[in-house]
Amino acid sequence: MRKKERNVTGIVLAVIYCIVLFEILIDAPPGEAPNNPPWAYAMIPLGAVVITSLFDFVIKFDFFKKKKK
Repeated sequence: MRKKERNVTGIVLAVIYCIVLFEILIDAPPGEAPNNPPWAYAMIPLGAVVITSLFDFVIKFDFFKKKKK
Protein backbone atom coordinates (compact mmCIF):
# COMPACT_ATOMS: atom_id res chain seq x y z
CA MET A 1 0.00 0.00 0.00
CA ARG A 2 1.30 3.41 -0.94
CA LYS A 3 1.30 6.10 1.71
CA LYS A 4 -0.69 9.23 0.88
CA GLU A 5 1.62 12.20 0.58
CA ARG A 6 0.36 15.26 2.40
CA ASN A 7 0.48 18.70 0.83
CA VAL A 8 3.02 20.68 2.84
CA THR A 9 1.72 24.04 1.59
CA GLY A 10 -1.75 23.28 2.98
CA ILE A 11 -0.33 22.27 6.34
CA VAL A 12 1.81 25.42 6.60
CA LEU A 13 -1.15 27.66 5.67
CA ALA A 14 -3.38 25.85 8.19
CA VAL A 15 -0.84 26.42 10.99
CA ILE A 16 -0.57 30.11 10.06
CA TYR A 17 -4.39 30.34 9.99
CA CYS A 18 -4.60 28.79 13.48
CA ILE A 19 -2.05 31.18 14.95
CA VAL A 20 -3.62 34.28 13.37
CA LEU A 21 -7.18 33.34 14.35
CA PHE A 22 -6.09 32.54 17.90
CA GLU A 23 -4.42 35.96 18.18
CA ILE A 24 -7.58 37.64 16.87
CA LEU A 25 -9.80 35.72 19.28
CA ILE A 26 -7.75 36.45 22.41
CA ASP A 27 -7.34 40.14 21.56
CA ALA A 28 -9.13 42.30 24.14
CA PRO A 29 -8.60 45.69 25.76
CA PRO A 30 -6.16 45.64 28.70
CA GLY A 31 -7.78 44.41 31.91
CA GLU A 32 -10.73 42.73 30.17
CA ALA A 33 -11.31 39.14 29.20
CA PRO A 34 -12.10 38.33 25.56
CA ASN A 35 -15.85 38.11 25.01
CA ASN A 36 -16.39 35.67 22.14
CA PRO A 37 -19.19 33.14 21.55
CA PRO A 38 -18.17 29.50 22.13
CA TRP A 39 -18.53 28.61 18.43
CA ALA A 40 -15.81 31.14 17.51
CA TYR A 41 -13.13 28.92 19.06
CA ALA A 42 -14.42 25.94 17.04
CA MET A 43 -13.41 27.81 13.87
CA ILE A 44 -9.72 27.11 14.61
CA PRO A 45 -9.73 23.32 14.01
CA LEU A 46 -12.54 23.44 11.45
CA GLY A 47 -10.68 26.01 9.36
CA ALA A 48 -7.48 24.00 9.55
CA VAL A 49 -9.26 20.87 8.31
CA VAL A 50 -10.88 22.79 5.45
CA ILE A 51 -7.58 24.37 4.37
CA THR A 52 -5.64 21.10 4.41
CA SER A 53 -8.46 19.31 2.58
CA LEU A 54 -8.59 21.99 -0.09
CA PHE A 55 -4.87 21.72 -0.75
CA ASP A 56 -4.86 17.89 -0.60
CA PHE A 57 -7.85 17.21 -2.85
CA VAL A 58 -8.82 20.32 -4.82
CA ILE A 59 -5.90 22.68 -5.43
CA LYS A 60 -3.11 20.05 -5.35
CA PHE A 61 -0.39 22.73 -5.63
CA ASP A 62 2.56 22.23 -3.31
CA PHE A 63 5.02 25.11 -3.12
CA PHE A 64 7.50 23.19 -0.94
CA LYS A 65 7.83 19.96 -2.95
CA LYS A 66 10.53 19.87 -5.59
CA LYS A 67 9.59 18.40 -8.94
CA LYS A 68 11.52 15.28 -9.90
CA LYS A 69 13.19 15.52 -13.29
